[in-house]
Amino acid sequence: MKKFFAMTLLSLVLMCARADAAELSAADSAFAFETIVRTLHETNCTPLKIWYSGTALDDAQNVAYMNQLADSRGFDHNFTACMVFHSDFRSPPDPHDGKVTAWNYDTVYTDYTWYFGLYDGQWILMTRGY
Repeated sequence: MKKFFAMTLLSLVLMCARADAAELSAADSAFAFETIVRTLHETNCTPLKIWYSGTALDDAQNVAYMNQLADSRGFDHNFTACMVFHSDFRSPPDPHDGKVTAWNYDTVYTDYTWYFGLYDGQWILMTRGY
């Protein structure tokens, strides 16, 4: 399992480097990858694929979206960047796993989107979904 995640992380970093090495660092992509994997595991979902959208971190529309989300949640944040990732994952196969979930059981979800905002040098997962 560790080898799978190490190879997946390496693939993710390589995809990110090809997308735009000047903007997205390996540390940024590793943070996003770890956050996505951890969040999926919290609901017993299995990550299948994670990739960077390739959208510029300073894309005005995405940064504005992060700031709108912050305002709607009462955050006193002014985001300066936004990184967008996508993932494919499988939901838990057992409906009796003891966890309440919004997923359909044993289903592959594709192109699920994750938005991270950059505030004061730290990335924050602001929203995810379709």
